[in-house]
Amino acid sequence: MRFYAFMQWVGWPRSYRGKILAICFVGTHVPLIALIAWLIGKGRIEDNLAEILVVLVATLVGTAGALLGLAAMLSPILRATEALDAYAGMRRRPDLPTIHGDAAGRLMASVQTTIMQLDRTIETLESLSVTDPLTGLYNRRWLDDRGERMVSEARREKRPLSLLVIDVDRFKTFNDEHGHAVGDQVLILVADAIREGSGSGGHGVRLGGDEFCVLLPEADREAAAAAGRRIRLATELGVESFIAASAEVTLSMGLATLGPGDRTFDGLFARADEQLLTSKRKGRNRLSAS
Repeated sequence: MRFYAFMQWVGWPRSYRGKILAICFVGTHVPLIALIAWLIGKGRIEDNLAEILVVLVATLVGTAGALLGLAAMLSPILRATEALDAYAGMRRRPDLPTIHGDAAGRLMASVQTTIMQLDRTIETLESLSVTDPLTGLYNRRWLDDRGERMVSEARREKRPLSLLVIDVDRFKTFNDEHGHAVGDQVLILVADAIREGSGSGGHGVRLGGDEFCVLLPEADREAAAAAGRRIRLATELGVESFIAASAEVTLSMGLATLGPGDRTFDGLFARADEQLLTSKRKGRNRLSAS
């Protein structure tokens, strides 16, 4: 470390590559410098100009070869450094070779493996942070992050966007009668119904307790209402196959489709939630839309 600090003090190149190449350059010129100093000391410099020229040419050729070789040897270190910087700055996955068995090759393979493992771990943690552990649907944190962006994108690109807000009817009473374990299973069945009914383009979210919502990009009011009907039917069929037919589970839903007056996601959600209250006032087990 002291030698490293000394090199910086005397003004050697700041880059790692520059320092190594400078050391190589000085090292390969030591024999030439020693020869010239010895000849000067003996007073024979003029008598040995031919020999000095030969040594000088040989030194320059050797220096050029050494510098090229060192540059090639440093390339894996520079590639590994660039890969780490790219992942740290832009989370860009590297594509380093992993087939070389020397020390530099093992360095690149280690960087490649470590970054890929780290990236998978980060993806898992990110997924867990936005996923409801019981149902596997997205949670409110995901909705807070993505809802506003989806509304902005739909408005900018003039695409339809619909939102379903869903509530399990009289779920507290159902829990009291059948137990929380059965109640949790019902919530899982509702989540499965949401996935089935909303299709690959829908995004199901558990808001908390027995409350859910579904974001439906590219779905107008009619398509969203059809998705709501499929979710209600899938829920009824799933519950009938799991519990006694007498244990009825129904859903109340509110639907809102993005309109010219909707500037924010909160506004869209408020309209869908108002329609959910309308469904409950009208006797539950139905879908109301605005």
